Amino acid sequence: MLTSFFGKSNPINYLILGVFIVAGYLLGSILHSEIFITPTLLLRHSIFIIISVLIMLLLDFIIRKNHLTTNNTYAIYFFTCFLVMLPVIFLQHKIILANAFLLLALRRLMSLRSDKNSEKKILDASIWITLASVFYFWSILLFIPLWIAIVQKPNSNYKQMLVPFTGFLAVVILNTTYQLIVSNSFSWFVNWRDEVDFDFSAYNSASILVPVTIILAFYIWTAIYRILKISKLSLKERPNHLLLLYVSITTLFIALGAPEKTGSELLFIMAPVAIISANYIESSEKEKYREKDVSEFWFKEIMLWLVLILPFVFLLL
Repeated sequence: MLTSFFGKSNPINYLILGVFIVAGYLLGSILHSEIFITPTLLLRHSIFIIISVLIMLLLDFIIRKNHLTTNNTYAIYFFTCFLVMLPVIFLQHKIILANAFLLLALRRLMSLRSDKNSEKKILDASIWITLASVFYFWSILLFIPLWIAIVQKPNSNYKQMLVPFTGFLAVVILNTTYQLIVSNSFSWFVNWRDEVDFDFSAYNSASILVPVTIILAFYIWTAIYRILKISKLSLKERPNHLLLLYVSITTLFIALGAPEKTGSELLFIMAPVAIISANYIESSEKEKYREKDVSEFWFKEIMLWLVLILPFVFLLL
């Protein structure tokens, strides 16, 4: 059973998921692109295959470091399956880079639970968020959960609320200097903000609409469950799980701000949805031996099989 296999953190789990991402990237690039392969393009794709796998491993590191799930690989399983469901993501390299930087920022956000080196963590998070916004402007909205994390951390003060501006200005100044050297222009700053486009015509395609619907359905279902159960968490666990919910809501708006709706913008919500979905599956693991919970356990087993099978279906659409 998948609940049993991915309920552990064996090296084989990471190997299988890594291979799945590589296969999804290669198939997605081949089936959804008409560009001729050149040595330069091959090198570029190789780099982004590595980045895609590293994003999965980074997510796992964040989860373990902050105890967002128990000792299992459900979250990265969901993340990998969601990712391969939408192979169009693999063609949007700027979105992949922005998501990687946002996960690095999320790592620092979650670590604010500890009061050690708070200013450094806040500065790091603000730098990563601003770097992400260079590639995808609306990533800048993650500053909202950052300020929420600062407010809810132990011994917060007004000086710490100002630290994010330092990180923001540092990246802006450095990028402006780079643009002046390379192109002798300030045009990047003028064109930095992406116009929000509400043209969802790309979603008319079944290969986009169905995966998006499934991912959003998972988010709504599991988020409601998480909210209803959050009062049962310990006082130590609750702040980070609340922060994760704030981040998930923010990523919805980040995705909504995409200047062109291709389905690839859903990458931003996949990490928080994967973690929340893993929490949902974990609840069945704890209660699966109760007779009254048998039907719910099998429902969750079917969910795991569903997200595994669907990527293969969508790759062929």
